[in-house]
Amino acid sequence: MGTPLDALYKRFQTKVDEDLTGKESLIFALVDVAISKSYKTCRHSLIYVLDEPEYDEEENQTNEYEGSFNDTLDSDEIELLALWMKYEWKERKVSYLDGEKKRIGTKDFNRLESKKDELSASMKSSEKALDEVKSFMQEFNTYKYS
Repeated sequence: MGTPLDALYKRFQTKVDEDLTGKESLIFALVDVAISKSYKTCRHSLIYVLDEPEYDEEENQTNEYEGSFNDTLDSDEIELLALWMKYEWKERKVSYLDGEKKRIGTKDFNRLESKKDELSASMKSSEKALDEVKSFMQEFNTYKYS
């Protein structure tokens, strides 16, 4: 058994300033996106296996997204996956606000100062997250494994 998916979830949660309670399926979807962007860079296999879902009576929920990677991932590999998840999380916000802008029209959207500012801030945040991924990937690619 390799690295638990929970290690990746926790790393991602440290990078996002939001309460992620109840968003487990979305976070899990981000894992697959991150894997699709990272599998050529990582030296370990990013194949994972989910555990059999169990109902947790204390928390009144089913633990559907618990499992582990087949390999034990390095800290850098977990970090790369978490950074891609963070970027995709930020992009979702930009896409949502951009969709609102299209629904109500650019002119009306721009009159809503708070929405206009939120879109601008979200776009900057997304760009910053992508820059962070690119910078980390440069470091990652120059690192020599023994």
